[in-house]
Amino acid sequence: MKNNKQRIGAQELDFELVDLYKSESNKSATLALHFDTEETNQFCDFTEAVLEIVAKSNIKHGSVTLFTPHTTTAVVINESETGYINDFKKKIEELVPSDSYYEHDDWDLRTENMQEDENVNGRSHVRGTIIGSTGVTLPIINSELIIGRWQRLFFVELDCARSRRLFVQIQDLN
Repeated sequence: MKNNKQRIGAQELDFELVDLYKSESNKSATLALHFDTEETNQFCDFTEAVLEIVAKSNIKHGSVTLFTPHTTTAVVINESETGYINDFKKKIEELVPSDSYYEHDDWDLRTENMQEDENVNGRSHVRGTIIGSTGVTLPIINSELIIGRWQRLFFVELDCARSRRLFVQIQDLN
């Protein structure tokens, strides 16, 4: 799969799916989805892409893991419902306001992990820690990804629009 488009609510998300590793001894594989986010607190629904990856894998019993390597993002399982997403955006802003002081952004005090082109994103790091999930693992039973009726698999952008990656690793127990 390459250059895929998926409709997520009113938006379309373009992503490229890259095969990173395929096992010769079983059906295990690691893939990366490359895409660009468009805004802070954006929910990117990758449920259909993950379901397709699982279906094409031919794994009967195993698991799939989703992982984001970015500290200002999260992987969340929840309902795809506009009210929930709007409630999340309002509550995360109340809990971790954008206009508060964050020592992470104070270059007079900070001395670690600094880059010249770094964003002012102390709030995004705190939000990521509160949400606390950079990855999830889900079971595959009888070739079916086990998720609840209303559950969707979201990548959540807690910083600003930028290029991102989401890793998908499928494991075969056979």
